Amino acid sequence: MSQTTNSTLEAILFEKAKAYLMRANKDGVSVYDQLVRIMELLLDENPEDAAHNPEKFESVLRLIQKHAFLLGESTDSRNEPESISPIELKYLRENKALFQRPEPVVHTTIEQPDPCTTITTTKVTPLTAPSCDSITQQNKFWCEAGYGITEEEAFFFERSITKLAMDKGLTEVRFVGKIFGRYANYVVISSRRYVRPNEKIFQEINTMPKPLRKKAEVMVQPEPGFVGTNRLSYWVASRPSSGWVLLPDVTPQQINAARRVNSRFTGNLDADVVGCAPFPWKESIYLRAQLSRIVSGTFISPVGALERPEDESEDFESQEYGDDDEQPSHAQPKEAKYRPLTIPAPGYGEDEIDVAQLASLNQWVHSDNMILNNGRQTKVPEKQETEDEEQEETKDVQDDESDEEEEAQEEIEEEEEPELFNPIKSDYLHAVINIPQPPPDLDDEERDDESDIQEGMEDEKEEEQEDNVPLKPQNDDDVPDDDVTKLKVAAWKVRIVNNTNKEHRIVAMHSLRWPGAFAYAGSNGKRWGCAYFGSGLKKMDYVFTPPQAPQILSECSDLVEAMDPTATVEKLVRRGEGPPEADSEDEMEEADDVGAM
Repeated sequence: MSQTTNSTLEAILFEKAKAYLMRANKDGVSVYDQLVRIMELLLDENPEDAAHNPEKFESVLRLIQKHAFLLGESTDSRNEPESISPIELKYLRENKALFQRPEPVVHTTIEQPDPCTTITTTKVTPLTAPSCDSITQQNKFWCEAGYGITEEEAFFFERSITKLAMDKGLTEVRFVGKIFGRYANYVVISSRRYVRPNEKIFQEINTMPKPLRKKAEVMVQPEPGFVGTNRLSYWVASRPSSGWVLLPDVTPQQINAARRVNSRFTGNLDADVVGCAPFPWKESIYLRAQLSRIVSGTFISPVGALERPEDESEDFESQEYGDDDEQPSHAQPKEAKYRPLTIPAPGYGEDEIDVAQLASLNQWVHSDNMILNNGRQTKVPEKQETEDEEQEETKDVQDDESDEEEEAQEEIEEEEEPELFNPIKSDYLHAVINIPQPPPDLDDEERDDESDIQEGMEDEKEEEQEDNVPLKPQNDDDVPDDDVTKLKVAAWKVRIVNNTNKEHRIVAMHSLRWPGAFAYAGSNGKRWGCAYFGSGLKKMDYVFTPPQAPQILSECSDLVEAMDPTATVEKLVRRGEGPPEADSEDEMEEADDVGAM
């Protein structure tokens, strides 16, 4: 009986001791595990005199620590938490709001068919995200083309864009790109023109005033919403959780001012734009103008991927007043309706093709209107004149017919709007390369003539050096296509990625005019898109030179001092008689001598 009690007690003590040794610390390491590994190593290696040689025992402990570190097991150095900066920790906490589901829309209707019966119907409609291209999927193509963002950033921005589209009710959302600034970056998306609550957008009417004098410049009126450069709305954000800012509409004057400025972005929308020529608006306006220029010049698509929407047969003017009725001159403008510029072509991308077929400038076209020299994408509509203005014009015609004849002779040619689906093959940089040609064989007389010509050219070069005026590259429009001595540089560069595998092959089109703008086509022709990752500046083929300062004004002429007329002279002038001539100096001296005698 006593032996049984002792064995039971020993078993209990053994289990307690084993449990004590198996207690793990915060890193998951226990003394029991370490002892087991030591015993395994001692039995496997069977070192002699391990008990009498403590150095071997220490080597076994070091081997165990090294083995645990290499296998990624719990060690003190590996399990220490990494230090996170307070700013990064703040951003991570803010990103939690991106995963919150929006509250559904609840519609409650109460019906009372009779005084004793009440029927309450509640309909819960969850908000659905609008259909837009996934940034995480597009980022794979961007990285293959040589651009892109990190996977973590793409995931967070996709959640942020989805939340914005659901909150604001945005449609046709597209990722435009990322513009790098000195202190912060801008992530830009575009959507259909966002209409604020209680905001109305009307059709465009020509309200430009007449010039005060001949050949005087008149400010071009801005384009309304749903048209031209204000057809889309642009939203920017520096971080996924920082909130999206809607950029204001742009005017032609702001676009033309941005063309003359070459200033880098700071990352602050309220910062001043420092440059020459001066830009009197804030950086938000400068960013909006540059985005319009970038999108209009670099938004391209494969041939046949997009098409124009069907023309609406309804005529707004004939709807209101009829075809035979005359429109009143005081008609109020009507509300404008959004009409997309392009729509996806049905059937494109259904059949698999080899994207290597798209590795040509002839297979890509512009899918957005170009900005004209006046800063608009569309022409200003013709002005509807009132009866009073027509009467004034008839009077002016009767008074001055000769001036109108001269104005008719000096007609100003309006700039033509380029076609929508214009191939990018017609795009060239503004630099023309001169190709050196071998000198032709000349006779003696021709050599003499050539020597005279060379002397004249040397004289002209000396005059140019004296003027110290830098020469500008020749414009590509001035050079004919059949000139073999000149070379036009295309504005796009073609690049094929993964040319060995047909299924994973990607074609990338890089813009040389706007560095950072590119288009891609992949997935056997089923996926294509455009994006921009750059500083937001246009490439200059020559060193950027700001416009020359205006000429220095001439100084005012010196004041001419004169004696005030006397009362006698004023009376003579009133009578119509001239003032008396002033005596000469000799007569004055003689009169002084006579008075002295």
